[in-house]
Amino acid sequence: MAESSSVQSLDRAFDLLETLCRSRSGMTIGALSAQTGLHKSTVHRLLSSMCTRGYVQRDAATSIYRAGMRLCELGSYIVDNLDVVELARAPMEQLGQETNETVHLVMREEKDIVYIHKVESGRGAIRMFSRIGMRRPLYCTGVGKAILATWPDSEVRALWESSEIQAWTEHTIVDEEAFFREIERVRRLGYALDNEENELGVRCMAAALPDYSGRASYAISVSAPITRMSDERIAALRGPLLAARDEIASALGGSTRRR
Repeated sequence: MAESSSVQSLDRAFDLLETLCRSRSGMTIGALSAQTGLHKSTVHRLLSSMCTRGYVQRDAATSIYRAGMRLCELGSYIVDNLDVVELARAPMEQLGQETNETVHLVMREEKDIVYIHKVESGRGAIRMFSRIGMRRPLYCTGVGKAILATWPDSEVRALWESSEIQAWTEHTIVDEEAFFREIERVRRLGYALDNEENELGVRCMAAALPDYSGRASYAISVSAPITRMSDERIAALRGPLLAARDEIASALGGSTRRR
């Protein structure tokens, strides 16, 4: 009986915690009691334990409870311990088979992106110059722009201002206003394009992989010679790319809203 009671308490605690996580402005004991059907004394007892451990916070002035930052801390540990390449491998191979083009996975490191996995095109006629471990600036790559589009404008601007902006090709965006228009376009479309901005003759379509917070440190892309990447082809690749993005982001504990 004691074990059953303990499990019941655990279920109730999770019910309260999940309810608080979904609440934008926090809740009082009375509101939590009404929503969960638990007695106020039970709610108070469970909340007190969770407050002690940092999973819940209480505003002393209003007696409103909110989910605590301890949850975010644990969430970051979970994300750090994920083997992103292993989680992305199968969806990337599927994307490569569907598109018959080169597929990349990158991670953000400081002001750069680093290539960490690559599925070569089945066509094999032209090989991308990218290689595992290679770095490129965030601002001039499709994957970099996709990642930056998940950040607040203030952080994007700080990144831009601290970067050594240079034209890698004649198509690289080096004007600040044009760059921020591009970031807004990425947010609107849900994917980013690299129109020969990083490598002449190559067009890239990229999507960020958001984590539980909606912020991305990883992205995937489909790259091909510009002769095979017309606007019509880009439109056709959108579905497979975003499907792969959704699958990988879900495995990372993130979520995406398909546009």
